[in-house]
Amino acid sequence: MRPGSNLAPLASSATLALVLGLCLSPPAIAGGLRCSLGEVVITDLKIGQTYSLDSLAHLPLAITNTGEDTISVRVDPRVPGAGDLKQGAEAIPDSAWASTRPNAFELAPHQTRLVELGLRIPDDDRLRGRQFEALFWSHTLPKAGDMLTYGLSSRVIFTVDRERATPGDAPIGDLSITLTPPEIHVVDVTAGRAYPIGDALHPPLVVQNTSERSVSVEVQALRAQGSATTLPAGCAELLDAAEVRLSPTRFTLAPGEQRTITGTVAFPKGKRLKTKPLMCVVSAAVVDQPVHEQIYARIYAQPR
Repeated sequence: MRPGSNLAPLASSATLALVLGLCLSPPAIAGGLRCSLGEVVITDLKIGQTYSLDSLAHLPLAITNTGEDTISVRVDPRVPGAGDLKQGAEAIPDSAWASTRPNAFELAPHQTRLVELGLRIPDDDRLRGRQFEALFWSHTLPKAGDMLTYGLSSRVIFTVDRERATPGDAPIGDLSITLTPPEIHVVDVTAGRAYPIGDALHPPLVVQNTSERSVSVEVQALRAQGSATTLPAGCAELLDAAEVRLSPTRFTLAPGEQRTITGTVAFPKGKRLKTKPLMCVVSAAVVDQPVHEQIYARIYAQPR
């Protein structure tokens, strides 16, 4: 936990699944504002506890001014509307369940500021076993004469554990991996061919351990429906049309170590491909640890 923070790290029994910049891909951009987080999914939070996403897995909200003028920005927790809810979650009953620090600041051109996101779960037994959603609204503040302001939402979905926190729960806040690049594009695909991931034309996926402890990682291709995200508008499911093979799929990384992931996207013969873009999710997950972190990248394929 950073000095001066009053937000406790997430208890050791919790699980974190992270989706970086999946509201819009690459990381969400509106006007001159860019936001690093689209969706975050957390499980097994305890009632009566306050949590910091930054302390859990080095997961602040990074906001960047992509324009050429200084802007004023505010980050407000919000109660989601019915149309904003995902994965069967309920809206948080009160925006006071969520917090940001700092919540208002200025950004010079191309400057980035990190914002600490917090969650506070009331000590109420009726909350145990339920799933909630909170929104964090990052937006510019109008100046005199401005006609437009810009804003982006980051979604946090979390479940409340059925059990209370116990005195023996040890906080863990140093599990973090990265998965780059966030997107891989394969173009002009046809049936009956296999396309490599990780050659001269297509960059490989790279998983890096950015924490100070060894972690075991599992890599797999997922349907959007089986992950914490959804298919972008106009896209179809890649795994319905092709087989995605990745290697290696399970390994251990020492602190600072990275591993290259290669593979193929293979389209069977005789299967007609639609002309719309195809997409699947690649998940790199920390396993065999009390706290799990899961990072998503995307593979896009464009039929010829």
